[in-house]
Amino acid sequence: MTANPRPVIVGVDGSQAGLGAVRWAADEAVRHEQPLRVTHAVAVAGPLERAADEHEVALHAAVEARAGHPALHVTTSTWRGSPARVLLDQSRSAALLVVGSRGVGGFGSLRVGSVGLQVAAHAHCPVLVVHHAERWARPEVPLPGHQPIVVGADSSAHAEFAVELAFAEAMSRGVPLVAVRAWQEPAHHWGRGTDLTRCATEAYDMLAAGMEPWRAKYPTVPVELRTVQGAPAAALLGEGRDALMIVLGPRGTGGFDDLRLGSVTQQVLDHAAAPVLVARH
Repeated sequence: MTANPRPVIVGVDGSQAGLGAVRWAADEAVRHEQPLRVTHAVAVAGPLERAADEHEVALHAAVEARAGHPALHVTTSTWRGSPARVLLDQSRSAALLVVGSRGVGGFGSLRVGSVGLQVAAHAHCPVLVVHHAERWARPEVPLPGHQPIVVGADSSAHAEFAVELAFAEAMSRGVPLVAVRAWQEPAHHWGRGTDLTRCATEAYDMLAAGMEPWRAKYPTVPVELRTVQGAPAAALLGEGRDALMIVLGPRGTGGFDDLRLGSVTQQVLDHAAAPVLVARH
């Protein structure tokens, strides 16, 4: 382990989804040789009259993390304030922030709660949003281990960091990586007999060129290149239907610089079944 490594931080709220997120966070911490910090935020006004009880939430989650990884260094912290604000402040010193897609306050019809969206949009480190995290709350339920990592690659700077994280995840897990690039017929060519084969070939060549340096750096990671005609979000959701994890940048080549979360990332967060790793710097 490197000296003074930045921790993996996981947000808990006493829900089963929170415990499932803890298992994912502990697994990430062990794979990348980082400590784990379990954080609980109490969104109340005034003094904490039940401070000891509130701290039990983080302590219980830490016990669960240590049960699965006895050698893992685990600490806990309990804060008063908005859960999103607390986690965003914590993210300044984190290697990775992990949250369940919805906690105790979520609406059943929403895939991602407000906390998940806020940290994905504003965190100072990569954010792993674990959809339906309650599936992995029980220790006897194994985490996914054989499906591929799917990454969106559109040649943007944000996507480049996403590709780097995706290769690191695939190598640590010994699973293949599927790099996805969507392409669409240029709008100014509609109705003018566009050569779609040429468009597809150009998209594939750009994808292959972008993967070349990473394949050289991670030669043991099997890589599949997939170009898909259509909208980027639909392409990622389709290819990621059976993925272990979907990795993408907070926004791509079509985004505005002042937007913290692009429409593609928003749609993938809203509709993906697999955990989504948003590659925030």
